[in-house]
Amino acid sequence: MGSPMDSGSQPEPPPGRVAAVNDAVEAWSALEQFFVLSYRATQGVPILVTELSIHSAAVLGVSPETIASDPGGFARLVHPDDRDRVLAEHWDAAARGEALLSEYRMVGRNGSVLWIYDEAAPIVGASGKSTLHGHCLDVTPRRRTEPRPSGIEEYLHSAVAGIPGAIYRCACDATGTIEFMSDQIEDLVGYPASDIIGNKVRSYDSIVHPEDLPYMISEVNDALERGSPYSLEYRVIHLSGEARWVTERGRPVLGLDGKPQWTAGVILDLTRQKAAEASRELLERQVRHHSLHDSLTGLTNEAYFRDSLAHAISEAREAESELVVFVMNLDRFKEVNDTLGREIGDRLLQEVGSRFHHCLRGDDSIARLAGDEFAVLVTGAGRAEALEVVHRLREALEPAVAIEGLDLEIEVSVGIACCPRDGADVDSLLRSADTAMRVAKDAKLGYAFFDVSVDTRAAERLALVGELRRAIDEHELVLHYQPKIAVQSGRIVGVEALVRWQDSGRGLVMPDEFIPVVSGTSLIRALTQRVLEEAARQWRAWSDAGLSLPISVNLSQRDLLDPGFPGEIAALLGKWRMPAKMLKLEVAERAISDDPARTEDVLERLGAMGLCLSVDDYGTGGSSIASLKSLPIDEIKIDRTFVSAMVAREEDEAIVRAVIELAHNLGLGVVAEGVEKRAVMERLAQFGCDFAQGYYVSRPVPPDELVVWLEQNPAVGAPELRKRKFREDSRETLASA
Repeated sequence: MGSPMDSGSQPEPPPGRVAAVNDAVEAWSALEQFFVLSYRATQGVPILVTELSIHSAAVLGVSPETIASDPGGFARLVHPDDRDRVLAEHWDAAARGEALLSEYRMVGRNGSVLWIYDEAAPIVGASGKSTLHGHCLDVTPRRRTEPRPSGIEEYLHSAVAGIPGAIYRCACDATGTIEFMSDQIEDLVGYPASDIIGNKVRSYDSIVHPEDLPYMISEVNDALERGSPYSLEYRVIHLSGEARWVTERGRPVLGLDGKPQWTAGVILDLTRQKAAEASRELLERQVRHHSLHDSLTGLTNEAYFRDSLAHAISEAREAESELVVFVMNLDRFKEVNDTLGREIGDRLLQEVGSRFHHCLRGDDSIARLAGDEFAVLVTGAGRAEALEVVHRLREALEPAVAIEGLDLEIEVSVGIACCPRDGADVDSLLRSADTAMRVAKDAKLGYAFFDVSVDTRAAERLALVGELRRAIDEHELVLHYQPKIAVQSGRIVGVEALVRWQDSGRGLVMPDEFIPVVSGTSLIRALTQRVLEEAARQWRAWSDAGLSLPISVNLSQRDLLDPGFPGEIAALLGKWRMPAKMLKLEVAERAISDDPARTEDVLERLGAMGLCLSVDDYGTGGSSIASLKSLPIDEIKIDRTFVSAMVAREEDEAIVRAVIELAHNLGLGVVAEGVEKRAVMERLAQFGCDFAQGYYVSRPVPPDELVVWLEQNPAVGAPELRKRKFREDSRETLASA
């Protein structure tokens, strides 16, 4: 509001700026922020609604978007008994270029009648044609309870009584005299309107926060110079001394000479909204912090570390300096977890993370990548400086960690990679450091610098990983599908999706040439996602063609350690409209047995979604069937090494038979992999094996060849699996995710 500059000091308005101002316009100026409906009318043209508030739309039972594009919408809202009069007086006023003040009825939702106060003023366009711009206010409650007041001031007080804000009119004089102020101002500042009207006891400026007053006066004066509306936020000082946030919206009212006569507007309390915004900003900061930090240790996570490393590499390249990356893995941590439990293991990780953090320099960065694996970034350092940091990190773990009366001795293996020598980008540096860490761990060296000569195939593997990343991005991965059949009936129950790499130089690359190379890197997640996406897309194509065929896809251990993985699967199923029962997820036995506590939650959530879960390569991970009893597994797949040799070797045959019997006792289905001979299939039938796949049934083939194969072997049906019951809390967790 402010104390506007004297109108005599303002520059002359541009030629042609003339406003038609009368008492009706004066009254409406104070209410313009709260009108029910805005419109424009031109003679002989349907009156068009230009703006409709959400509240008004609800009262009238119309859509703001629909009514704005409907030429007949305004006329239909007017009561039939008033419609002809209303349209005629609007068109007449538009034709004469005169202001309009009218009251009439509109028909609201469910046939309710609303009394409307309508005020409009003409605007003459460049062509000289006048258009009436008007606003409507619902005055039904006043019509029902009060006689119509006489006089502008009395009408103004009556009309604004129910509006949630202070309405004002302020003269454009040197002191900013308040000519009108609604009673709601007392709710905002604690002072009655009578104190402020005429600046009788105090001016409005006197209750504006001193720090905000210059801003408020400047904004209002700028609006007066432009002759345009203004909107600003600032603080006022309540009678109690409390600072409150308000928003003020207003506009200058111009005289026939084009100069501002007064300002009119509304002041609303923003204190709650500001508090809510502050809470939301705090929440957003917390969410961002959680998204970039490890919830267990409080250290940054892999995503944040990779971003920091990318930035550091860019800066080092420009400065022609070095940097060093460590990948660290705790020795014998799995023993602690398995022996003492996950809670003790988590507390150990917290203490280790804290010790690592406190022994680093201020510019160094540390992150927890996953499990018991950490990474450190040391900038502006070479090999000598790197060794100093490594020694500090290892020395930090020399004092035993005391947890619940136990003194736990823990050591760490550190892999060191230098930039740019061992890698010039994020992925290559982390791979090099990870390779060096594994060398240090296997040889019990404590730490090791990356050295390609340690493994003669290291360079080739690194190059392969880089090429594979490109292959994923350029969609060079293709899927072949191997059918699975029911052993007893020969019925086709599904297919397994097996990835191949169609490389332009190498030709068709089999998975055993590249999967082992990427299985220990983050690239395995991208590869799995690509396979899942392509398998779901292929299922949709088959389904649209009338072929309903369940598809199995292999997962990696990293998938099972990612709490967000079930959400990714849910999104995938929704995208391709694929029923959960049509997707079977296969997890290697070793992936579960290495960290069953962490994988169990992800498996439970996947199972609760209705997905079938299968343990792949059973017999190679060293776990017993009984150990799988607590996990949400539906099926096990006996590894091909036992199946293929079962006819020739009695011990393998005994193992296969025992696995089938034990699995069935636990309610699990059984798939035999690597069936290559008829004799093996017959023996599996004798043992009651459920399903089989292998070259005896069909080799993995491209999708078009599979369709041909299916035409020759038409018995396709859904598998009759023993779907296990999952924990109720898993379903609740899934529902709340």
